[in-house]
Amino acid sequence: MKQLPVLILLLFACSLCAQNDAEPPLTPSVFSVWSQRMDLSAYIGKKYRLTVAIRALPGNQEAFAVAFIRNEVPEGGLRAWTFMDNMMDRPVRDSTWKTYTLEYSVDKNAPWIGFGVLAYSNGQFFYDDMHLSIEKEAGEWTELPVPNGNFENDEIDPWQQTAQGVPVRVLGAKAIADSRAPFEGKQCLMIENRFLKK
Repeated sequence: MKQLPVLILLLFACSLCAQNDAEPPLTPSVFSVWSQRMDLSAYIGKKYRLTVAIRALPGNQEAFAVAFIRNEVPEGGLRAWTFMDNMMDRPVRDSTWKTYTLEYSVDKNAPWIGFGVLAYSNGQFFYDDMHLSIEKEAGEWTELPVPNGNFENDEIDPWQQTAQGVPVRVLGAKAIADSRAPFEGKQCLMIENRFLKK
């Protein structure tokens, strides 16, 4: 029930955005998300796999980092998915880099894939080396390009801040391309949450 006020604020923010076609207003939350979507309707019934390197510097005992995958309907929208794995059963609090894998199948009723990263509560959370693959033949995986999946660009675009599948800006959260200690290459994505205490 604690999430209800946040959800109401998100719905209000989304309705304002839709009416004004403007940047989402700042919204309080306990987590922040950056994501992308991709049309996989050419691969109905095939398995897809997301791999990503993650490490975390939690600011408290509640804080953690995760990645997620979702089967979404083509038009997208608030909670417009039929399946989601958001790693809530395996949250990352480790300060050393490790690679995590999420896997599912493309759904004919929800053939778009939403994928990205989530940072819960306060701290600094790092993500790098993201890859998306399709199993076209049994045991044979083909990689699909993830725009800026290695976070080597000057900006983090096309990664977009979202919540529940819609654009949002979370008060106290930011994401940047960080060069201090990437998993590979010159940069990684760093999310920093500085939320006000309740």
